[in-house]
Amino acid sequence: MAVSTDPRRDFTSMTAREPIPLARCALLIACEEYPHLDIDHYLDRIAALAREAEPLVRGGDNTVEQVQLLSEFLFVQKGFEGNRDAFGDPRNSFLNEVIDRRLGIPITLSVIYLEVGRRLGLNLHGVSFPAHFLVKAVDDRGELIIDPFNSGAIIGLDEIRARLAQIYNQPVEVHPAMLKAVGARSILTRMLRNLKGIYASGADWPRTLAALDRILILDPRALDEMLERAALYERMECFSAALGDFQSFLSIAPDHPHADGARESVMRLMRQVARIN
Repeated sequence: MAVSTDPRRDFTSMTAREPIPLARCALLIACEEYPHLDIDHYLDRIAALAREAEPLVRGGDNTVEQVQLLSEFLFVQKGFEGNRDAFGDPRNSFLNEVIDRRLGIPITLSVIYLEVGRRLGLNLHGVSFPAHFLVKAVDDRGELIIDPFNSGAIIGLDEIRARLAQIYNQPVEVHPAMLKAVGARSILTRMLRNLKGIYASGADWPRTLAALDRILILDPRALDEMLERAALYERMECFSAALGDFQSFLSIAPDHPHADGARESVMRLMRQVARIN
């Protein structure tokens, strides 16, 4: 039984070097909400899905067929699906809950798809598409874009253009950067940004702070999150911590558009800290 006694320390250690173990670190994110979570149990369940899918998927003659068979296994036989009725439920962002409930959002269903498919030898990558995480399969003939939130449908350029037009309310050309492969660090960051948004919308400041902390563990130079955490620290009357974040922000980006506001915050917080001390 592998229960993390210090999920934050373990998350920091696991993400300090490449390659980052995606599923394990996603489960470490969940450990802060579920302190008795057995990580190895859920990793074994992912491996068991791959073992069960193997004879079916291996029957495909090419990548297209294997992707279709994997999607049939996960979304028809095993019943994984997108949680349209409660998209903002934080449980959709915790990999253990997605495995238990077979419900998730695009990014967590994509993590399941990636972890199972890679164990079967498929060359799969996450795609940080605007507003909706996707997966792509790559072989010597090209790329397939897959939507795990929609039962693993393979989507073409026309569908991608239509989705972009819906997101931006105008026709948008598809740029290669929109469909580039991203690694575990980017996937985990996006998962945490989803959680941050959910918790902030409910004014759950301690959990919002926890999500921001882990984003900054993944990317200590994430300026937006650094500013956001500084403001949240000040809201929570953690004035020294707020001051430290504003000062770090200015040391990294002294010419940032928000630098003048950050300098004003530093002066205000220095006076506040001096009064307290």
